[in-house]
Amino acid sequence: MTFARIRHRLAQGRPLVLDSDTCACFRARGVALDTPGAVGLLLRERQHQVARHYHAEIERGVDVLCGLTADTTPRALAEVGMEHRSAALTGAAVELALEAASLGTKPVAVAGVLGSDMVGPAAAERLHSELGEHARRLAAAGCELLLVRGQGSRIGLMAGVVAAAATDLPVWAAIEVTPAGELVAGGAAGPLLESLADAGASVVLFEVPSTDVGVARLRAAADSGLSLGVLLAGGPESVRGFPDGDADTLRWAARAMELDTNGARVIGGGAGTTEDHTAALAQALGAAHPSLPPSRTGA
Repeated sequence: MTFARIRHRLAQGRPLVLDSDTCACFRARGVALDTPGAVGLLLRERQHQVARHYHAEIERGVDVLCGLTADTTPRALAEVGMEHRSAALTGAAVELALEAASLGTKPVAVAGVLGSDMVGPAAAERLHSELGEHARRLAAAGCELLLVRGQGSRIGLMAGVVAAAATDLPVWAAIEVTPAGELVAGGAAGPLLESLADAGASVVLFEVPSTDVGVARLRAAADSGLSLGVLLAGGPESVRGFPDGDADTLRWAARAMELDTNGARVIGGGAGTTEDHTAALAQALGAAHPSLPPSRTGA
């Protein structure tokens, strides 16, 4: 599997590059994904747009590509009367990503995404059932790891990690952080990190509005025993899903290098970033790490 060939970089060598803000990328090309069910319609009617996005991220240098699976759950698709197509559209999202990855010039792992901001909260029993079903579909479709987003909810994040871990795939968890450095979901980070690790997460990504906040979070969690990463917003005022047209991608990438020197093993684009940020980041990391340790298949 592809992820086995790059997994050692969670401990040494060049940090892994995760892709950018998917909805911002689509918006930058004039394709909106703002309403529940929009991803399903895109996957059913305009798969070439999805493939174009995947290829663009791969060409810019990602190591881990996220499939458009956050909104292919039955509940999200019910908004457009396609809840019965969840399995098929989830499979299509992953298959397109795997196909794009197979055409790249270097190993690119495909991640399935659990957690949507396009659906409202659900009762605990329904949430666990929904996440568990979706995690199994993602694993069956061929995802090599699962990225869980809690959308500001500790309950949602923990439920997603538990569901993802049941598939025996590697589990990454994303935690949103405010400009003041606090967790969006509230509470202390230490106990949450411990709980995530106990539930099966091996990587935690802090989604931050600035490099300074990211560095502070990396330093505070350095002894957690987890591999740490950062999803860095295009700027302090960037909004997820909307491209930051005023962003200087080269300056953004230069600041992102501070995350590398402070222990980030995964770096990706947060709110407002596009494939241009991915390209600038990959180039900056390549210059800082001109050679990689040999791949260790199966690591």
